[in-house]
Amino acid sequence: MRPRFGPPWCKACQGRECLGGGIRACAQRDPRPAHIALILDTYGGVRTIVGTRASIQANTRHDELARVVPGLIVHEPITWDDIPVVIARAKLEFERWLDTRPNLDADMHQAVVLYRLRKLETPQRSLDPSAMVET
Repeated sequence: MRPRFGPPWCKACQGRECLGGGIRACAQRDPRPAHIALILDTYGGVRTIVGTRASIQANTRHDELARVVPGLIVHEPITWDDIPVVIARAKLEFERWLDTRPNLDADMHQAVVLYRLRKLETPQRSLDPSAMVET
């Protein structure tokens, strides 16, 4: 069992590993709604973030494209086991969105081309949380 961070006692977690913001009784739950967003950089790389709209804007540079997963509101913290699902959902929604947007500006079109080339070059990574950790 991994150590628990935050308050030593929580009605939902009862001193064990945090059950996450999806549980209303969690002491660590952020009451503000958070969104899942995928950010495409100019080199075709993507990263997934979870946060408020303001934090998504703060994490996005002026030349990057941020796409928020529509209709999905979560509460932080995201549990360790849910992180692969969050990443996969953001990528799925981003792919759907790209299929319906053929007319992007020249810079974003180039970033999308690089993103698709990276997808061909890089094999699908494992969704197992323990395999994702780099220590």
